[in-house]
Amino acid sequence: MKRVNSLLVVFFCLFIGPFAKAQVTTEPAVPNASQSVKLIYDASKGTTGLKDCNCDVYIHIGAVTEGPQSNTWSIVPFSWGTADPKAKMTKVDGESNLYTYELVPNDFFDNPNGLTIYRLGLVFRNADGSKEGKTSSNEDFFVDLAQGFTVNITNPSTSQVSLEVGESFDFKAETSATADISFELDGVEVEKAESVNSLTYQLTANEAGTFTLTAKATAGGETDSESITISVFAPSEKEELPSGARLGINYISDTEVILALQAPGKRIAHVIGDFNDWKILPAYQMKRTPDGEIFWLKISGLTPKQEYIFQYLIDISIRIGDPYADKVSDPFHDQEIIEQGRYPGLKPYPSGKTEFQATYLQTAQEPYNWKNISYTKVDPEELVIYELLVRDFDDRRTYKAVLDRLDYLEELGVNAIQLMPIGEFEGNLSWGYNPSFFFAPDKFYGTKNDLKQLIDEAHGRGIMVILDMVLNHAFGQSPFVRLYNDGDYGAPTEDNPWFNRVAKHPFNVGYDFNHESEYTASFVDSVNNYWLSEYKFDGFRFDLSKGFTQVNSGNDVGVWSQYDPSRIKIWKRIYDRIKSHHPDAYVILEHLSANDEEKELADYGLLFWGNMNFDFREMAKGENKDFSWAYFGNRGWKNPNLVAYQESHDEERVMWETLNFGKTSPINLRQLENAINRNQLLTAFYFGIPGPKMIWQFGEFGYDEELNNDRLGIKPTRWNYLNDPQRERLFKLYQEMIRLKKDHEVFNNPEKTTLNLSGSVKSIILEHPDLDVVMHGNFGIGNVGNVPVAFPNPGTWYNYFTGEELQVSGSSVNFSFRPSEFYLFTSEPLPRPEPGILQEDYVTYIPGEELPIGDFKVYPNPTTGRLNVQFPEGMRAANYRIIDMSGRLMLSGQQSQIQNNLEFDLGNFKNGIYIFEAFDNRRVLHQRFIKK
Repeated sequence: MKRVNSLLVVFFCLFIGPFAKAQVTTEPAVPNASQSVKLIYDASKGTTGLKDCNCDVYIHIGAVTEGPQSNTWSIVPFSWGTADPKAKMTKVDGESNLYTYELVPNDFFDNPNGLTIYRLGLVFRNADGSKEGKTSSNEDFFVDLAQGFTVNITNPSTSQVSLEVGESFDFKAETSATADISFELDGVEVEKAESVNSLTYQLTANEAGTFTLTAKATAGGETDSESITISVFAPSEKEELPSGARLGINYISDTEVILALQAPGKRIAHVIGDFNDWKILPAYQMKRTPDGEIFWLKISGLTPKQEYIFQYLIDISIRIGDPYADKVSDPFHDQEIIEQGRYPGLKPYPSGKTEFQATYLQTAQEPYNWKNISYTKVDPEELVIYELLVRDFDDRRTYKAVLDRLDYLEELGVNAIQLMPIGEFEGNLSWGYNPSFFFAPDKFYGTKNDLKQLIDEAHGRGIMVILDMVLNHAFGQSPFVRLYNDGDYGAPTEDNPWFNRVAKHPFNVGYDFNHESEYTASFVDSVNNYWLSEYKFDGFRFDLSKGFTQVNSGNDVGVWSQYDPSRIKIWKRIYDRIKSHHPDAYVILEHLSANDEEKELADYGLLFWGNMNFDFREMAKGENKDFSWAYFGNRGWKNPNLVAYQESHDEERVMWETLNFGKTSPINLRQLENAINRNQLLTAFYFGIPGPKMIWQFGEFGYDEELNNDRLGIKPTRWNYLNDPQRERLFKLYQEMIRLKKDHEVFNNPEKTTLNLSGSVKSIILEHPDLDVVMHGNFGIGNVGNVPVAFPNPGTWYNYFTGEELQVSGSSVNFSFRPSEFYLFTSEPLPRPEPGILQEDYVTYIPGEELPIGDFKVYPNPTTGRLNVQFPEGMRAANYRIIDMSGRLMLSGQQSQIQNNLEFDLGNFKNGIYIFEAFDNRRVLHQRFIKK
């Protein structure tokens, strides 16, 4: 059998693979599927779940039959979590953590179809499976099996090596049976031995060049070989980075750049790209700083304004783009962008010349001409943030499409937009929480100047723009991951300066940054300053900020959420660094940790997401919840730095809960009109709690698509909902509550806040020298009569939505409420909103018009004594009542089955404004009328 594996490039002698060999070894070193093999497991290495366990250790083993590179276990003989004596390993005498297991793979597995067993998959456990041993990256072990006689070059274990001139390296070949073994270097025999199982050859690299080393072995007439290519380079020239140059792309002139890459511990770096036809040339071998930290190279002769795609080639094996570049060339997804015309003039990826992600450089770029550079940022407590995903906010899915919707956002009244992550992420259609390049806007949404124009135009309208920043983790395409990791897209190795090999906390995705590393700290500061400076973002919402810790909580959410002094120190440092350059930047954390930790950081100045979605979803269904945790004062914070929210991108929609799971009796919340009333109630009280606010896109008109039917998938926009008068009522209610918050300090930072949010009738009282506000609402789903509701002082109060006056003589007034009804009173008269917001404004009669079948009519209006009511078809046998503006019941009854017209004598009613209500189990109709 002849086997040649000729590899083009390889690492020097810092290997990626030996960790697995140290945790699981075999005898013989090259095991054969048809011969006995002893597996030796060291429980003190890897995830160490079984280290010093003083327990029986069992093997969980599987045969891999789909191919030599597959990780799929096809045949699994043992069940997990059972004390199967056949799976029990043998403990090595005198060793607390060494265990062995012997088998002949081809005989061991039940394999009636005679499938080839290419590999063994392994995990180790105690009897019940509560403890386990895996690789240090928390993955399965795999042992490759020879098929017949085989020789393998086992050192280097990855079959990859590169050397500098003068460096030596010991190569080792091992066989699956005793054999005659030799090494040949470019066809010349340099080492041999007879009747052995292994052979070592030391090579000293005396000259630069490319050489082929071949191990050959013969046993019993069978022959096998394996070859690798050794690349030898002259040592990197050592020279300090030129003054003023930073990591990344430094534009020196219209024809020159300095490229600088931080890669401690690496030996050789080349620049390859359009400017040298992607060839590995001595003139493009990068210099190295004396401390070994940074590779750099000055490139001259570039054409002004021309785009060049390029990469770094590290140790002749790792191809990466510049991690600080602002534009990425992607081999997998750029063609789609080109075909859809989403990015004018985008160059195709240089297929056939390289692989993996590359990046762009371009001298003499035209700077963006900012127009709106003088604008005033609102105080944090005044923020009304509109969170949006560029992908799903408009069907065009571009920055320009969001810009075209700024009129809408301005009409709604928000003063800040929070963009979900727009940094270059893996794929084209994503939420953006899978970042790879942290300085590049994703091209699927448009150009970087499209993004700048969006921000510029928003600033011109007084709308701040906040960026959702993802710095807890990066994904496998990140250059910082790929510089030190397993294989092409595997887990970071232990020597990675930026990342943990295994995440320190639950809910991690991608690869976890080590925020105690000086490399990560410097990188984070660079990222933050870049977006605030280059794009003029007004601040950040930091994703998964609780993950910025090296305290290892594993999968224990409780431990992870506890007070963490080291995490507090990390966040204070980041915050101080941001504020030192951008003192008015907003810093918002998605922390969701213990209150004592959040309080300390909030009092320091940071803002926090406050997830109230569960409570609001429950109330949306008709349940009663106390949501006073949405108020910063109830958390003991001294600053109003809590961005409480009903909805965010992570949770199900409140309106979806109402329409699908709302209670149906005594009032049916699943009917749209009643659902709108319910969500108006929630929204009014939500805005009544002082502090910054956030709306998740389309919540303002009751978006009701389920999140988790395709959690990360594209969701329809539903802009047509604004054509529905019912949903428009909700939108208008949002407008009014935002207007009140923007115009009156009492909604942002009152001198006194009184919350009564535990009962079914809830109240908020806000007191401020300029204006007092009282809100009362019925969170039950039945009518409530004669309930005393408090006012902070007697006098005249003004119903904001009707303009009507209420005389309060004591400390409370008795009110009656229909389901989801609420009142908002102010101590001073304010301009009345346009009608058409509340339900009683929605069902109206225009005098002189013929009444269509199905309409509701209360007439004459005004009346001097007689009142006629016509009920719509389908609402016979409805209940009715008349109440005054204080909610006092004046008259009630039930309409008969056959009669849909009633007449009332109101001669004994005082002059004033009254409400006629008609209601059944499906809907409630209201009509105001005046008695003269």
